[in-house]
Amino acid sequence: MSIEIIVIVYFAALAILVLEVFVPSGGVLAVLGGLGLAISIYYGFRESIFLGIGQILASIIAVPLMFLYGLRKMTLNKELDTKEGFHSDKSGMAYLIDKQGVALTPLRPSGAVIIDGKRFDVVTEGEMIDKDTPVKVAKIEGARIIVKTVQK
Repeated sequence: MSIEIIVIVYFAALAILVLEVFVPSGGVLAVLGGLGLAISIYYGFRESIFLGIGQILASIIAVPLMFLYGLRKMTLNKELDTKEGFHSDKSGMAYLIDKQGVALTPLRPSGAVIIDGKRFDVVTEGEMIDKDTPVKVAKIEGARIIVKTVQK
């Protein structure tokens, strides 16, 4: 096999490994790229020991760099914070505890209520509550607002 073909196979295998970063293939492209590298390195050693060693050294550098690049592409780079309007929980909703409202929809066991003129998605502690029934916020658990009927 000529040196040109060995080098073309080597760079094609590297390109397939780069493609694995952008195209989810379940590892098929990674296996094909790895096989291409191995075959190219094998024939590189058969052609010249210096070509084979050069391919191995280039692979030792290139493959981890591609892996790190792929990791950076897959991870979230933007910070999600409250200045941008993101809220991971509704811990700021503690002021709702013991507030009363009206069921906007039937709560079976989840639904919507109106409290102080604002709509909230809520859940009950398991009971079904009809629409237009007065409810009271019993507790807040993380992002869940838990309500119960107002006892008359």
